[in-house]
Amino acid sequence: MSSCIHQRKVFISIAITLVFCLPSARLFSQPVSIVSPVGNHAFTLPDPAVAQTAVELQNAVTAAEITAKALSADAVSEKATAVSQENELAKTAAAKNDYIAALNSFNKADVTPYKQDLDKYTASGTSFNNLLAKYNKAVLANNALPAKNRKAATVAALNEQKVQIDAWGAQLSKWKARLDAAKAKLDVKNAALQKQQQKYESTEQTSTAKLRACRINLKSILDELQLCAGYADKCRALQLNRFKDRAAPDTGYFTTPAYKSTVADLNAYLEKTKNL
Repeated sequence: MSSCIHQRKVFISIAITLVFCLPSARLFSQPVSIVSPVGNHAFTLPDPAVAQTAVELQNAVTAAEITAKALSADAVSEKATAVSQENELAKTAAAKNDYIAALNSFNKADVTPYKQDLDKYTASGTSFNNLLAKYNKAVLANNALPAKNRKAATVAALNEQKVQIDAWGAQLSKWKARLDAAKAKLDVKNAALQKQQQKYESTEQTSTAKLRACRINLKSILDELQLCAGYADKCRALQLNRFKDRAAPDTGYFTTPAYKSTVADLNAYLEKTKNL
């Protein structure tokens, strides 16, 4: 009776071992291809499921470590590029502030006085046109009278009014010339401001696009680093379970401060720039 119970326990133990080993074999049913988005460095990690010896699995772990170290170096390079673009964006922000300050100064010192003067000119021109229309009507009415019915006083008053209208008209002509000259200067300054705006906006768009591309690359590198770490863990598990190799109980590089620091730094940076 006790013998039967013992056999049953052994069978259950073997069954459980098989259940836990099957997912590992299915997970790595073919070589793992990794292409770094920086420099397009390509790496191929062998399928650990077909390894025949613990040494082959150890070599697979080494390959994963070499790949991860190369990816970490690419991450450093790409992070430097990202920081460079951040600095460009900081310069762009300063350029934008300079543009806004220049625009406000332009509006206050140039545009507002011009508009105020233009409004006065327009109001004066309206009054002038009303007076001119009234004068022309009076002249037509006076001219429509027979010569014997025309009064000298009326003619004298119309002539005096004509002198005032001509003087006012000449004043308006000079005023308009000043406004036209001021408008020409405004156009020149406005064109310069538009170029200033276009320059910082173009730089901003370019740097933002490059920074977004860097972020995508860094996210890919992080995913690939974690894939390498998972791959190494699976190889170690096969070493222990299939070959009973206790010589290397950890996953080497993936337990080092260097690797952990790289992953933590990437996670922190991606979190910092998530709103891009």
